[in-house]
Amino acid sequence: MNRPEPRPLPKPLRVLCLFVAALLVCSLGVIVANHQPSTAGDDHGSATDAKQESTGKRKTDSGPRRYAGLEAAGIPVPGDWSQRTTAFPVDTHKDGTRTLSENADGITLHNGSGPIDTALETVDALLDPNGSDDEWRKNVFALLGDDGAGESHPVSDAPRWWWTQRRFRAGSVCSGQYDDKYVNYAYTCTSDGKWEGSDTDAIQSQPFWTTKETSFPIPEGGGPSSTTDPQQTVSQAYNTVLLPMDDGNWHVTVYCPAALDASLLDKDANELDPDQVKAGDEAYTVISATGYGTVQHPCRTVEVVVGGQKPFWSLRNTQ
Repeated sequence: MNRPEPRPLPKPLRVLCLFVAALLVCSLGVIVANHQPSTAGDDHGSATDAKQESTGKRKTDSGPRRYAGLEAAGIPVPGDWSQRTTAFPVDTHKDGTRTLSENADGITLHNGSGPIDTALETVDALLDPNGSDDEWRKNVFALLGDDGAGESHPVSDAPRWWWTQRRFRAGSVCSGQYDDKYVNYAYTCTSDGKWEGSDTDAIQSQPFWTTKETSFPIPEGGGPSSTTDPQQTVSQAYNTVLLPMDDGNWHVTVYCPAALDASLLDKDANELDPDQVKAGDEAYTVISATGYGTVQHPCRTVEVVVGGQKPFWSLRNTQ
């Protein structure tokens, strides 16, 4: 059997390594400069965060119908595969400076508040065939919040029966729908447009943003200096998850305010007060060009668009 021809990496991916190197320096700089403990009510604990805390309820039960919506649609349920945020150990020195630990492996944060877990939880509510219509609407809206500028993005007004008929189709990432794919991931497709990977590999989050193709809302008074492209900063708090479905590729955009602080974390993704982390203490940091979640600042879904729809942040011309 002939091996599939390799798919060339997108141009932005070739500069990703340089970008990550810059993030290493910037992230540690933010940690050293940030001497305020991060709590649920800090600088990013805006009215939109408070709204989400009062309405958004994460599923904590472990019953057999926990992910009834995902299972009905054949979508992989959250697990180790969906928790992809990696944190790297940080050494705190006696003089107060911090550096990434040498020859130390990163750890995966298993707190369930990352981009893919958050996106799947919202989609699960949308596709859940159980309960009354009132319960369904309540559960869906409880998991949708405002973006970082306090703007809301209504979900499609498709009737409930339409949602319940949707089915997962991993091959949608390769079936010629490239004008319907907004995640900068190099999907491995055969030369004749077929997907040969696993179902979980077909579900990907945004590894980096191309700033000329994004238009995230700028918080009032919260943007960078006038000499800096605000998208370079604002976009870091967002992530988008691609979910291939039978009607095309869905895109779930999440807002993750923790990424703006580049906080020190413990191994359970709890944010640490930098002033309380002394030399020899265990601490980690996340090096990421896109949003990630912590216990104190989990990601929240701000938009779900289905096949053929463009995410609110995209400037890409798909015509």
